[in-house]
Amino acid sequence: MCDEWRSALSVCFSVSGTMRNVRSRRIIASLVFALLCGAPSLAADEGWQLVVEGPITVKNREKPGAPAIKEVWAEGEIAAPVRDIQEALMTPKRFKNFMPNLKDSYEVSKPAADGSTFVYTMLNLPVVSNRDYVVQVWLEESAADGGTTFRNRWSAVPDKLPERSNFVRVKVNDGSWQVKAIGDGSKSWVVYKFSFDPAGSIPGFVTSMGNKQAVTETFNAVQREAQRLAAERKKAEAAKPPASAPAQ
Repeated sequence: MCDEWRSALSVCFSVSGTMRNVRSRRIIASLVFALLCGAPSLAADEGWQLVVEGPITVKNREKPGAPAIKEVWAEGEIAAPVRDIQEALMTPKRFKNFMPNLKDSYEVSKPAADGSTFVYTMLNLPVVSNRDYVVQVWLEESAADGGTTFRNRWSAVPDKLPERSNFVRVKVNDGSWQVKAIGDGSKSWVVYKFSFDPAGSIPGFVTSMGNKQAVTETFNAVQREAQRLAAERKKAEAAKPPASAPAQ
């Protein structure tokens, strides 16, 4: 982008007959170039505030149109292949075995016409009342067949199932996972985005602290499960009999 603007400015100022002073033209060109090239960096911020910096970076901001709700953006490395991370994140019936504060999760009803699925989840939270939610999940890019990228996204569909007693139904729960292979594929770079309104009466500082801690715990939990799946997969592959040599 910057190279294109540099070329355009060069041509523009070289043919301009109204700016005869070379020094002035260079100063103005530099200023315009700096503003144009700096614009993407400014736009990239878009109100995001750094919350945690380290192996897993966490940022948040007010959700556009809903300032009482926070959007969270987290990214970092997970020491597992993309395909195993995908399997961990796309098998909701196993979430209760490794996801923090999750009581149960499973698919409900038939998949939608576009192939998306509906997942019901119950959360068992400390201190506050338990929550539950229903989301529609789309698999947008798969690494199951040797690919190097996995992408999914989800959005709340709170009216998909009747509300249950003793649970507060979460109405806002939208997000995505984007996972790309690093180097030889044994590690992955993961970007996790979501906006989640826990509903009910929860102090703001509890929600804020929950985001910081829960995001890190979620990354660690997904890494452990993906590593377990990778070990099982490699063990199964090693147990397979060698392929027969083609007949001569």
